[in-house]
Amino acid sequence: MANTYYAVYEHIAFSTKARVAALSDAIRPDLFAYLAGTLKNQGCFPLIIGGLSEHVHLLIRKRGTLLTSDLVKEIKRSSSIWLKKHGAACGKFSWQVGYGAFSVSYWDLEKIRVYIANQEEHHRHMTWEEEYRKLLKKHGVEFDERYFLD
Repeated sequence: MANTYYAVYEHIAFSTKARVAALSDAIRPDLFAYLAGTLKNQGCFPLIIGGLSEHVHLLIRKRGTLLTSDLVKEIKRSSSIWLKKHGAACGKFSWQVGYGAFSVSYWDLEKIRVYIANQEEHHRHMTWEEEYRKLLKKHGVEFDERYFLD
């Protein structure tokens, strides 16, 4: 559509099923590159992808016609297949059922980019569960502890 402009940024985070530490230091760079390619194939622009052995963070600019739920479903589906092909530790791999998606202001992009880039340092002081709970509360998301992660 002429004269239509769209700039929506999202921070998406999700973990491995049962928080299994399946994403080794060796596989993460290739996984992050794969996720970036998947995002681009969906018409999104990845700003940064990061995480540790049991979770990932994506900071993206999203295509205007794409639902976040459809995007995350495709990211998880394709990366699960990719991970199962890359190493014995990932043979029975799966992601958690849910995910967190948070809107990000253009003015906060650098702050979130640094946050994702510094995951290793950040997690010396906080577990993934604590981090995720904090993200949900910070964004005013109500959740049931019984279904918190899976």
